[in-house]
Amino acid sequence: MILARNTDDSGPDSTQQTALSVKDLRLSINNGPSIVDGVSFDIPKGKVLGLVGESGCGKSLTALSILRLTAPVIRSSGRIFYQGEDLLAMDEERIRRIRGGEVAMIFQEPMTSLNPVFTIGDQIVEAVRTHHRVSAAQAREMAIAFLERVGIPSPQKRIDHYPHQLSGGMRQRAMIAMALVSRPRVLIADEPTTALDVTIQAQILDLLRSLQSELDMAILMITHDLGVVAELADEVVVMYAGRVVEHSTVAELFSRPLHPYTEGLLESVPPVDEDVDRLSAIPGVVPSFDRISSGCRFADRCRYVADPCRAIDPALAPMGPGHLVACIRHQGYRQC
Repeated sequence: MILARNTDDSGPDSTQQTALSVKDLRLSINNGPSIVDGVSFDIPKGKVLGLVGESGCGKSLTALSILRLTAPVIRSSGRIFYQGEDLLAMDEERIRRIRGGEVAMIFQEPMTSLNPVFTIGDQIVEAVRTHHRVSAAQAREMAIAFLERVGIPSPQKRIDHYPHQLSGGMRQRAMIAMALVSRPRVLIADEPTTALDVTIQAQILDLLRSLQSELDMAILMITHDLGVVAELADEVVVMYAGRVVEHSTVAELFSRPLHPYTEGLLESVPPVDEDVDRLSAIPGVVPSFDRISSGCRFADRCRYVADPCRAIDPALAPMGPGHLVACIRHQGYRQC
């Protein structure tokens, strides 16, 4: 069983100051079907929002669209507000000033995100000088300071190393240093602990928690690991096949999951207090976006499926303070 840390925020409908607000985001390839369909959420200032779901659910595309880093063939609509401005409506010059400075991102795989022909220091210095009017020497000092801050030993030496000369954990720390050196107000972390061993994962999460508190950042934490969510997040959004199916505080989600998909995700996590021979798994796979049928997108994999589920496409509805779910079982359809 995973124990979520206690939080005292009021959930998705919180009145706290919002750092980033995504409203009815829709993404499609040219004029094809939506691959992200009506996603909305707010990230309160200084809080962590977990965005969870299996691969192919649209999590990373949602994150990339915030900084307008999706491929040219992907068309977007909706609104993404940062400090009262719509990021999707900004001109290129304005979004460049915000991207990597005020809103930064840690990408999923540092070995493919870091440029192999430039040193770690060159890449961090470039990030600094893009957003700050400082000399090359000052930028290098800032880079060394942040490499030390993220726990890289001998930063004066490591700053001149190339990505392939660093371990996976060190490359991830270098990516974090590059993202945080400009002290962003919002950090997007896309699977920041993927492919790292459990010891390094714990160190990275401790580092993010410490820097988040120090810099008063809002964090969008994208992961398929519910243990990471329990450890770091305040609220959680569960995505399935391009849609939000549940949104609540972390404590509420772990104690009272309402969507069958959320139940399945939680049941697939190995318990810490007992040995099991076989883990529970959700049958089937996430449908491709050109094969989504009418009705609930999870119907073909749902243990509770009934005839109305294949006809009704449920919208998110409140099921208590700060708890939203898109499932007709909880919306008055007793036959489900």
